[in-house]
Order: sequence, then C-alpha cells, then structure tokens
Amino acid sequence: MTLELAGTLLGLGSVVRLDSEQHSGLFVVLARGAFRPDNESSEVVPRYLVGPHPYGEAPDQETFPILAGEVHEVVHEGYTDDADDTFLTELLDQMENGRRSPTCAQQFTGSLTAIPEGHAVAAESNPAQVGGDPFAELRRIVDQDYQRSES
Repeated sequence: MTLELAGTLLGLGSVVRLDSEQHSGLFVVLARGAFRPDNESSEVVPRYLVGPHPYGEAPDQETFPILAGEVHEVVHEGYTDDADDTFLTELLDQMENGRRSPTCAQQFTGSLTAIPEGHAVAAESNPAQVGGDPFAELRRIVDQDYQRSES
C-alpha cells in the first residue's frame, strides 16, 4: 500500500495560529514531518515542530510538535519549491519501506566568496589587514576619539 499525505505539507517558515488550552497565538514552523495515526491505513498527516513567533528557536522559548489538525489558521505560508516535493516523496517512502542508511553531510571546505584582485592591493596599503589584527583600524579610531575626549 502506498502512503498518501492527507492535506498539504506547509513550507518551512510558515506562520500558523494555534488556539488550544495549551497553546494559543502565532507560531513559526521550524521543522516538518509526517505521522501515521493508523498502521492499517495508508493515510499520514503532516506534523510540525513549531516555536513562538517572533522568536522561533530560542533558548528561552519552548518548541513543541503539533499535528496539522491543531492548526487553527495559516497566517503565512512559507517558501516551497520542487525540493519540498522530493523531501515529501522520500519521507513517505521511508515511512513505508524503512529508513535508508544515513549519508554523512559533506563538510564545507571552500571559501564562501571569491575575493576580487583589487582587494589585495587595498590590503597591502593597510598593513593591519595583511595577516595582522583585523580590528587595528577600529582600535585606532577609538583611541583617537578617547584622546580627543580627554583633551
């Protein structure tokens, strides 16, 4: 039997309104998944991890799981694209056929941005930026302001 999602899986970052005895107000969708309430049925329902708006995931705020049926209103739907469809297909496949062996995430080793050649010349004209203290210029400005305030 092929599993099918009942309803729509909201995009990450969606803002939902909850109105229950335990939780009410606006919450942000931080993670998503699915829950199969009955092993005899092919129906699964969307499941979300939410955090309070505007905090989201914060050390002093509670995050908790909810099922789609607990959403009172979708205030803002988060971004989705074809990758979300692939995610959902793979999620349902793993729920039906078991988890695949995990793959390790590739560690990022390249530079985030290429530094244009013109910046090398500018760095050479300021020795503090060439292998030295990157905050030297800021310290110099603060020292100047401090000396002016003492005069």
